[in-house]
Amino acid sequence: MIRNRSESIELISDRTSKEQLKKAITGGYSDCSLSFMAGLKEEYVGKILDGNLSANSVNKLTEACERSKIDHNDFFRILDFAPLNRQNEKYIDEFLDSIDKGVYHETAAKVFAAVGYGEETYKSAMDLVRTGVYYPTDYAGLAVAEDAAKELGRMGYPLRACESFNYCYDIDSADRLEGALERGAAITIPDKSVAVELKKVMYNEDWVDFRNYIVDKIGDNISNLKGSDFVELRQGFEIENLCNELYSKVRAEYDTFITAMQKETTAVAIESAYEIVWKDNIVQYLENKTPDLSANQYSALMTSKNTLDEI
Repeated sequence: MIRNRSESIELISDRTSKEQLKKAITGGYSDCSLSFMAGLKEEYVGKILDGNLSANSVNKLTEACERSKIDHNDFFRILDFAPLNRQNEKYIDEFLDSIDKGVYHETAAKVFAAVGYGEETYKSAMDLVRTGVYYPTDYAGLAVAEDAAKELGRMGYPLRACESFNYCYDIDSADRLEGALERGAAITIPDKSVAVELKKVMYNEDWVDFRNYIVDKIGDNISNLKGSDFVELRQGFEIENLCNELYSKVRAEYDTFITAMQKETTAVAIESAYEIVWKDNIVQYLENKTPDLSANQYSALMTSKNTLDEI
């Protein structure tokens, strides 16, 4: 039940300084906000009135608390990080609306707090969480899921661990990563899209081969890997595999052709010299080059009864 304004001000006056009380009265706080503050201990009232959250934002959050859309933990999680950064306030309506649309209130509050310290919008941050490769931490950040972090570590991609808001360090070994994860540290990376793209393929049967392919191709420049680079590398890896399959098929067809030709007369072999030379050229080309073909074009060649003859 919301107290009337006079009753709330009277209760707050016993728990605040003159400056804080003046702000409570003249700062634009709603009756709901004042009633909410009147029910709190002195330290929490002061945290609200001394904080950087605007009265308008406090009004929206306290109303959400009164309606049980968020709880006190959510409210003070947001408030705890607001004195350091307020850039997420422009997303407060989007944050509250997302709860109405089914996002769990604690997750929403953590993501909202994280937006204050990253480049993401509330929507883009929530989209990252929905991929399953990111989760919101307890201290205003988005962290990479453990399975993805381990795979990124095996690639040599730069990782950073955070065990609190102010205690972060670089991961420089598998042992240090393991220790950080055991302590519940949050793992972050320079380009969030890398983990998103990794998640799409890390459970494929060819993942280890692809991981090794990335390391071989990029080498010491792994720290510069971007999500777009990851996609290009995956495409290159798949095309290279298709090329190898095509080469194996054509090589087998060539071996069969040569075996048959060896059984022919000299005259037939001489008449077939042009065909022999060009089929050998085709095989040599596929062994040493990767034709600039699409995946569909490779598939079309692979479904041919005799690819070598058709080429």
